This record gives sequence, C-alpha cells and structure tokens, in this order.
Amino acid sequence: MMNVKLNLLSLAVCVLPLYAAEKQPPDETSPALAVQSGAYHPFFRAALYPSWSAMTPKQAVADTEAAVQLAFRHVDAICALTPEQMTFENTFLAYGKAVEELEQSQQYLHHLISVRNDRTLQQVQNYLMGALTQFDARLLENERLWLALKTASQQPWIQELAAEDKRLVEQTLCHFRLGGAELSPEDKKRKAAIHHELGVLAMRYGRNVQAASAEWSLLITDAEQLRGLPESRLAVAEAAARAKGLSTPEKPAWLISLNNGLAMDVVNYCLVADTRRKCWEGVKSPGAGGKYDNAPIIARMMELRHEYARLIGYKNYADLKAASRMMRDGRQALDFVDGLLRELKPAFDKECALLMEYMSQLKNEKVTQIDPWDERKYASMMAGEHFAFNTASVRPYLEQQRVIQGLFGLCGKLYGVTYKELQTACVPPGVAVPPGVAEVWHPDVKLYAVYDAHSGEHLGSFYLDLYSRPGKRPGAWCMPLRMGELLADTGRMEPHLAALVANFNTAEPGQPALFSHPELQVFFHEFGHMMHYMLGRTKYRRHSSPAIAWDFAEVPSTLLENWSWEPEVLAGFAVHYQTGEPIPQEILQKLAASRHFMPATNHMRSLCIAKLDLELHMNYAEKFAGKDLDAAAAELLAPWTMPYSVTQPCMMRNLMHCFQGGYAAGYYSYKWSETLSTDVFLRFKQDGLFNSQTGALYRKCILEPGDSKPAADIYRDFMGRDADENALLKSAEWK
Repeated sequence: MMNVKLNLLSLAVCVLPLYAAEKQPPDETSPALAVQSGAYHPFFRAALYPSWSAMTPKQAVADTEAAVQLAFRHVDAICALTPEQMTFENTFLAYGKAVEELEQSQQYLHHLISVRNDRTLQQVQNYLMGALTQFDARLLENERLWLALKTASQQPWIQELAAEDKRLVEQTLCHFRLGGAELSPEDKKRKAAIHHELGVLAMRYGRNVQAASAEWSLLITDAEQLRGLPESRLAVAEAAARAKGLSTPEKPAWLISLNNGLAMDVVNYCLVADTRRKCWEGVKSPGAGGKYDNAPIIARMMELRHEYARLIGYKNYADLKAASRMMRDGRQALDFVDGLLRELKPAFDKECALLMEYMSQLKNEKVTQIDPWDERKYASMMAGEHFAFNTASVRPYLEQQRVIQGLFGLCGKLYGVTYKELQTACVPPGVAVPPGVAEVWHPDVKLYAVYDAHSGEHLGSFYLDLYSRPGKRPGAWCMPLRMGELLADTGRMEPHLAALVANFNTAEPGQPALFSHPELQVFFHEFGHMMHYMLGRTKYRRHSSPAIAWDFAEVPSTLLENWSWEPEVLAGFAVHYQTGEPIPQEILQKLAASRHFMPATNHMRSLCIAKLDLELHMNYAEKFAGKDLDAAAAELLAPWTMPYSVTQPCMMRNLMHCFQGGYAAGYYSYKWSETLSTDVFLRFKQDGLFNSQTGALYRKCILEPGDSKPAADIYRDFMGRDADENALLKSAEWK
C-alpha cells in the first residue's frame, strides 16, 4: 500500500531533479509561501463568477496544494469503507467529487495561461506540472482505492442502479484500468515515468510554437510589396508597425506577424509573389527548425505514446484512445479516413489539373508544379472569376456586434433560450468590484448569461474574449470553465460557465469591428461548442458536455457552421456598417455557391492531417522512425496533395491539437463529426432552418445528455437511425 497523504510540495521536490533544467519555481511561489493556503481559495471557491484578479501565481500554487490535500482526504474516506458500508454515493460518486477542486483550479490556471500568459505564470505551470503528474499517477496506482472501487462494483446494489449511475461506475473502472491500475509495481513505475516525460515534452512543444510565433515578423516599408492586400488589413499592419515605433506619417511601414493573422492574409490576397513566399515561410516556421525545432520532440513523444499503449495492453496509441470514442479502434478510424481519400481522389485530381491549367494561362507557361505560397491566391482568383465574386465584398456587412446579436437570435429560435449581457469590470489584484458587477481578466472581455426562454432558468454564462493581444494564445477555442450538474433539491441545473476566446482583429479607429466570412465561420463553430456546454443537462458533473466522446464533440460546432452560409440566415443581420443597407441577395447567392468551389481540395487538407496523425500513432516505427520528418510526411501524403515545388515543413510541427490538446490519434474527429453534422443538417434543411420543434428535439437528444449515454445512442435518439457515412459526399457537387 502507498501513503496517499503526500502534499503537493513534497511531490514537487521529488520530481524537480528530473527536469530541473526545464523549470525553477519563481521566488513568489517558493515552498515557504505555498504552504500558507488559507480559507480563501479563488481557484476553486464556490462562486457564480470567479475573482480573476485574485488568481495570482502565488495563489495558484497555494490553491493547488490545498486541492491536492482535499483530494487525498476524500480518497482516504473511500479507502476506509467496509463492504457493508459501501454505497454508490460514498464510493463512485465520492471518487468523482474527490478531485473537483483540483480540476477546477487547473482549469482556471490553464485558461489564464491561454489568455494572459506571462513568464511567471509559465514558471508556475512548469513548477506544478510534475507534481500534478505524480498526483495523477499515485491516485491511479493507489491499491487501496482500486480495491475499494472493485469491491464496490461487486456489491448487489450495483444491479439496482439507474442507467446513468451504472455508466459512471463502468467509466470509473475503465479509467483506472486504462491508467494502469492492474499493472505490476515495476510497470507502474515505468508508466509514471512515461507520463511525466510526456508532460514535459508537451510543454516544450507548446512553448516552441508560441515562442516562434511571437518572434516571427516581417516589416514592409514599400506599400507596393503588399499590393492586393485589402485596405482594412493594410490599416491593421500599419497600426501594428506604428505601435512599435516603426511607422510614421512621413515614413509609413507595415508590420506582418503571425499573432495578428496578417501573414495568412498576405498569402491569401497579396499579388506580390515574393511577399507571399516570405509570409508562407513565416506561417510554416513555428516548430520547424533552429532553437524551436519540434521534430525531436515529436519523435520522442511518438515512441513514448506507443510504449505507454503497449504497457496498458493495446496494440498502439490510437487503439488506446479509441477505448472511449465512437470508433472502435485506430484501424476503423484509419479505414474511414482512407475511404474518404479514395472517394475524393478523382475529383481532387481534376481540381488540381484545373488549377494548374488556370495558372498556366495566367503565367503564359505550362505549370506542372505549384509553389505552395501560390495555391490559395490562384485558387481564390479562379473562384472569383468563376463566380464573379470576391469574398472580401461580404466583410462590410458583417459588423461584429450585429453578428453576435443575430447569432443569439438564431440560437434563441432553435434552442428556446435568451441571452443577457452582464455588467463587468477588470480590476487589479486587491481591488474589489462593485456589487452586482462580474470580474473579467481584460477590459475587452464581455460576459453573457443564458436563460431558458420558457422557465426562465439560468442555464449558464459565458465570456467572449474575441480580440488579439500580446500574451494570448493564437487561434480560437471554447473552453469549459466550470460545468454544473442537476441540483437534487430544486431539479434545476447548477449554471455552467465557459469562455469563447478568439484572436480577431480589433476595430480600426472610429470604425466598428468587422468579421470576414471565414472569421464568421470560426465564430459560429466555437459558438456551437458554447451552446453544447450551456445546454448540458446531466445528473453528474462528470457527464457534462465536454466529457462526450472525442469523435462526437465536434458535431454541435460543425453543425452550427452550416447556418453561416445560408442566405436566409445572413439576411437577418448582415447590413452595411456605413450605409445600413441590407446585404444584396446577389452577394448572398454567390457566397452560398462559392462554398463548394474545389470541394475535394478543401476536404483533402483536413483528411491529410487526420491520416498523418493516425499513421504517426499507429505506424511510427515502420514509416517515420529514423527518417526526416518532413520528407516522410511528404512521401506518405504525396497521392493526396498538390504537386508542390518544395517539400513543406510537416504540419505536425506546430499542430497544438495533437500534442497539447486532446486530438492525439483523433484529428479524424473533425471529418467524422462533419459527416455526422452534415447528416443532421440535412434534416434541418428538410424541416426548416428555423424550425423550433426540430431545434428543441436536437437540444433534448444531442445537446442536453452530455456523456450520460454513449454518443451513438445520442445520435440515434435524434435521427432515429445510425449515421449515414456518405452524408459528406452527398453535400457537394463532385464534378
């Protein structure tokens, strides 16, 4: 038996020598300060809205230590039970609640690092990571706890449990088995070492991407070199240069960076090939060499993940991850991806030929290979000529606040909810917010409450943090912050809390902020996640919506994207930000038609990532070990990619999803979820885009259950049948 009454700091001391070069605790988080964890714990206190300013680095360490001690106390209580004393509530339910404070504290810390990262927070995360890894390992390896849960699972009352309770029992036992609870002591020791090293490597991987992204920039002093870039984006680039003292009225300059999205805009719009090339190289640079090279990290992580899977009893890491997903194993997932690749191949080859023919005509020479920095630009030009349409023409009609209100209206009709903006304030540490005011972590952040339109029940609240700024992680995401559960005494839900975070551009001086249509898609996608979180209605927090099977989690988000293309929807809120004129029907029709331009090529991009991800996690030793990562990836994907003139850096070098997120051996989830959501959307199209009855059924069957039942059952409850795996192929013209 192992002593579970070890506090966080003793664990940290145990693991620090393993990666002392990687991190050292900052002065303000020294052990002498960390042990002073008083009664006030902002990182896990029970409050409707958090006190973000109180979540200092020092407090993060103190609260984590206190949460670990609470968890061990709860676990000790479970271990002390005799079989006669055991009930569902004091064993399986108690175990689920044992780590709630710890999970809550780490959720808030992870969120803060994403939205306002600084060196001290990074040091705190590094300092805590080893201890938390050890805590997790010690929890799963606690023989007394595992014996108690197994004994409880054999009691007669198990058979009397409701279906949702039985599911919690099965999931808990599976969690322990997948965590190595039944391994020998020697194998448990090796498993813990693997787990720890993977955590360190994942942290290094993410820091490399963030550091390289922050360092890369391109200063342009000749406006001609940015010819073709929209005026709105030029203004952002000039403002960025001016903010750094690099641009003056007499000598204007334009600063292109990765964090403000301008580099990709240049690749998409700029008419100057050399500028496009430089920005394409910048986009591909994070993790692609030099001091931020992620190739060695990827290689080691693949080896360790494979070893871990074999240790637990699985053939490979993809099979291990599939244990809690809709796909039965990695082979089924890879067959799904390969099947789509084969089906799309003829159309893809035809689209490649058409693009090269178009480029040959423009260049007045035969093009047989494509410079990768030219692909998007020429494809956009070809689409513009084909549809007599430029997507930039949509932007003036997508004023962000009108879009947000329009999306609220759409979801209100579909799901029967209402939204209310709450009063907020951003304050420094030690300053109290006025009564009735909720605190936010930055002045740009807004907070909204969601209510059931019929009962008035407060379902949850969410923050909107939409604009790019230094210290904020690139990209867009929706993060659950605190998930609720049904309250037995009232039958109502404990309100959920989440954050929708993006890196859209702030408004130009004197102008409202505008969305491009691709940004609108991103916003709809993330808001689909948000509504999944807000409308979850589960008996237990452990079954809340974020816990759903990973390859089903993207269904609500990819589904809502569909409405961002529909003329009937856009007409409800798209008006010109200057004139107030509604968006012309001609633009709406051309936008809808352009959605399926070169559809095979668009699908191939994400399918290639999915295939590479699965092949790495299933066949690394055979196809990648000892080889140049970029060359091996290019060889694997050659049949499914454009005939490029240069070998590109492997996309895995900076794909945070698969190395810091949960998409390892699971990137296929996007295409699988898109297939499912396309199937669902066809029903909405048939019933009506604003059909409240269909929306209510979708809310009840898919959004509310979370992980309280298997995802396949949830899907059948709504559709009345299994998924149509050909739905995606039916959704576009393949000519």
